[in-house]
Amino acid sequence: MSENTTTPDQPTAPIAEAQTEAPAAAPSKRRGRTAMIAGGATLGALLLVGGGVAIGAAVADDRDDDGFDSLSSSQRSQTASDDVAATTERTDDDAQVAPAADFGAGNAGELSALVDAAKGVADGEPTAIDANRDGTWDVTLTAGDGAETEVRITADGTAAVHETEAAEADDRAPRNVLDAATLTAMVDAALAEQPGRILEIDADDDNRSPFDVSVLTGDRQVVDITLDASGSVIASEIDD
Repeated sequence: MSENTTTPDQPTAPIAEAQTEAPAAAPSKRRGRTAMIAGGATLGALLLVGGGVAIGAAVADDRDDDGFDSLSSSQRSQTASDDVAATTERTDDDAQVAPAADFGAGNAGELSALVDAAKGVADGEPTAIDANRDGTWDVTLTAGDGAETEVRITADGTAAVHETEAAEADDRAPRNVLDAATLTAMVDAALAEQPGRILEIDADDDNRSPFDVSVLTGDRQVVDITLDASGSVIASEIDD
């Protein structure tokens, strides 16, 4: 009887499969950690900008309907950064036109100088003087037929016609004007009622209350004061 020396086959294939399949979970964990790091970096970048997180959240809400959620992490980060920068730029632009400490006119003499500059480039009598937030002034000159010319005066005193309005059939020469004597009387009366700086003064054809003056107070409120032809105060109220 011959001796059987054949060795049974070894189950090597299943072992090989087990060895190759076991590490498969590792890349998944690394991808998760990479995403967390990328997210942390994005959050850190937004935190470096004042208010960045709040702005980024608001931008994300606005963009949900435009497919923002479908963007990759890098694309979202770039988009959020661009929007934060744009918001900061708009804020800086707004700050450039904010009222300065010396916004407005401190006395009637300053307003008279504006009138003289306006009359150097257009005809008519002054009926309104208004301060603008950028430091310029608008002086309205009304002609004998009622036509109006608005003159823009820059901070350095340069005057130029800004716009004109032709007279209509029922227009007429102004009944009340802002000549030097009237400016002195009305400005002095208004500042005695409410100390501050003059932002606006208007003359109209109302016999009872022909002059209106707006005063900027020290606590940044605007008070509207109505005066009669003699300079007596008829009304004074805070402009809402």
